[in-house]
Amino acid sequence: MGEVGWIYTFWTDPDDDAEILGLMDEIFEAMEEEEFPTGDVLTYTLYRVADEPGKWVMFEHFTQEGSDRHAKGARVPEIGLRKVEKMTQPYTRMKLEPVLLRGIGAPLAEPTRRLS
Repeated sequence: MGEVGWIYTFWTDPDDDAEILGLMDEIFEAMEEEEFPTGDVLTYTLYRVADEPGKWVMFEHFTQEGSDRHAKGARVPEIGLRKVEKMTQPYTRMKLEPVLLRGIGAPLAEPTRRLS
């Protein structure tokens, strides 16, 4: 079973941070129901770029099957579209091939927690 990483970057109006966090909470909650239980989402993390207000980066690490299934459930696509509508420029998404792994890679088992 292969693994796939993604770096997903998007930009929004910094004044919309609270709304973006709310949408991302919804996405994470939907994924906790639709995707995390499969064990095919290995790491799924949202970052706010500290010195560039309005810039967000996500690191997504899946099995190949998880990557193929991502955002195809009942709830995630609709929430994702609402997030895209808030973007101030087109997002970027870069596919990664994992080469060396240490300290990550176990299936997600714990609930999502917000760090800030």
